[in-house]
Amino acid sequence: MLPIGKRRKNKGFLLLEVMVSVSILSFGLLLILNSFMRPIRAVELSKDYFKAGLLIEEKMFEICNSDIKEGSLGGSFSDFNSRFSWNMDVIKLEENTFKEINLRILWNERNKEQDMIVSTYL
Repeated sequence: MLPIGKRRKNKGFLLLEVMVSVSILSFGLLLILNSFMRPIRAVELSKDYFKAGLLIEEKMFEICNSDIKEGSLGGSFSDFNSRFSWNMDVIKLEENTFKEINLRILWNERNKEQDMIVSTYL
C-alpha cells in the first residue's frame, strides 16, 4: 500500500496491454471478414452449377437430336473460356432398344474439381 501523500500516477498503457488488445481486435476483424467471404464463394459456386446445368441441357438436346452410338465420348465447351468439359458414356441395354446415357460436366473451382452428373434413357 502506498502512503497517503504519494499516489502513483497512471500516464499510459503498458506495451503488453496494447499488444493484447491489438491481437484481440485483429482476430475479431478476421472473423468478420471471413463471414463476408463465405457468401461470396457460395454465390460463385452456385453460378458455376447454374452454368453446368445450362451446358447439360444444351448437350442433352444435342444428344436427343442425333444418332448416338455406344461408347464413351468427351470434349470441352468453347463457352466460358473452355473451363467446362464433358464426358459421356452410352450403354445399350440388352433387353430393350433403350440406351443408358451418363453425362458428366467437369470444371475446376479453386484448384478443386467440381462435377455435375445426369443419367437418362433414350
